Amino acid sequence: MESLIRNWPRQPEPDPDEELRKIEMAIRQLERAELYVVSAAELGLARWEQRHALHRLRGEILAVCDLLRRPEVR
Repeated sequence: MESLIRNWPRQPEPDPDEELRKIEMAIRQLERAELYVVSAAELGLARWEQRHALHRLRGEILAVCDLLRRPEVR
């Protein structure tokens, strides 16, 4: 297994500005997704499981946004 890992092509170090741009774009996309989930939750679905799933999904989206906003620790 070690030889397989050693032979993987190395990824070049990402350009910090490009990486920041990608992170900002991902956050904007997730914020839009959160709005759609909130809209779906506001439909007032009858089944508790469905409402709960939408609530959990919104929490996961917000958690990922928070993770992306955190500065990288090296």
